[in-house]
Amino acid sequence: MNSNFFKLNDIKKLNIFFAILLISNQVSLGKPKENLLLQKNEHIISQNSSDVHKSPLFQKTFNSGLAITVPKAIDTQSQSNSIQNIPSAFISLTSYEPTYAMVVEKNLHRLSVFKVTPSGTYSLVKRYHALTGKEPGDKKFRGDNRTPEGIYFIVGRKEGSTLMQLWGNAARKYGPRAFVLDYPNIFDKRQRKTGSGIWIHGVDSNERMQRPFDTEGCVALRNEDVLDITKYVTEFKTPVVIVSEMQMVSYESVQQEKEKVIDMVESWRQSWEKSEFKVYLSYYSEHFRSLGKSKNGWLNMKMNLSKIRQGDIKVQVSEPKILSFQNQLLVEFFQKYTSPDKVDFGRKFLYLRKEGDEYKIIAEKWYGASKAVSDLIVLNDSLKKNRN
Repeated sequence: MNSNFFKLNDIKKLNIFFAILLISNQVSLGKPKENLLLQKNEHIISQNSSDVHKSPLFQKTFNSGLAITVPKAIDTQSQSNSIQNIPSAFISLTSYEPTYAMVVEKNLHRLSVFKVTPSGTYSLVKRYHALTGKEPGDKKFRGDNRTPEGIYFIVGRKEGSTLMQLWGNAARKYGPRAFVLDYPNIFDKRQRKTGSGIWIHGVDSNERMQRPFDTEGCVALRNEDVLDITKYVTEFKTPVVIVSEMQMVSYESVQQEKEKVIDMVESWRQSWEKSEFKVYLSYYSEHFRSLGKSKNGWLNMKMNLSKIRQGDIKVQVSEPKILSFQNQLLVEFFQKYTSPDKVDFGRKFLYLRKEGDEYKIIAEKWYGASKAVSDLIVLNDSLKKNRN
């Protein structure tokens, strides 16, 4: 039996900001979208060793055959850290397990940690004073002393003691620990931005924290704070959105954008599954490029695979994680692909850019969950080589 994803209607009647329930016996509030969530399949969980499959909440989703996003009333008076509005970057952070996400606001000199729980509650967990680049604006070039702006993930961790062994006293400015961001990401590379080595790190002296713009492009925290955020970090999974100042928006406006993206993902999925390649191709930008292939090259590859793999093709996707920055969307979801001769399960990343009134896919990536490593580790092979 296929799982369904239920669209939400009549949001304004519900006095909450963002609630996600993982339930199996709940009345839906709208027309179901067939097959938008992965069907019940315990075999997937047992055969794939990615840590997310071990989550009781994730298994509950699969075992129930249903994952419904339903807003419900929350007693905000009893939750002192609950927030009434949502960071505009967080269109959806999914509901499989408690999730932390970070926002760095350069002009406000702070790093904020937010949490979305399986019940859908957004809360501000903690806020830290932060330094950013000496020069204002978004990073463009190597050595411009600017902190990049966009959607990033923490993809590594470096201890101060290790850096001291490598670089001596020059490493003192990074403090006791540093977290590596995946700058430049695909969006940055498409804009021909250069540079690397953007970290969230400590400082050589807390007196330095009195100078708000004092790094070469990194984000710097007090030493005790960079150690404290460790408990909120899951390497390769914790998003960090860096902006000048984060806009806070209503739940309703975020929900509208979320439903638009979900509609697009579902139509994209169906067109791929049914080999309706004219429709499938309409979701891709003329500037698309992945695996060294252009838009037409990508289409030819998909058409050839469709011919080779005779028989029914089944594509199933989970509720997507959706992050937004300016005209960019990063959409991530679990995907199961089934054909007579091949079965794949893992994470799919779609990189979208707004073109006119529509978002188009400019790149996509696939990371198989069976590798038993964090799903984004392949973004930085050098980190694999340097980590014990």
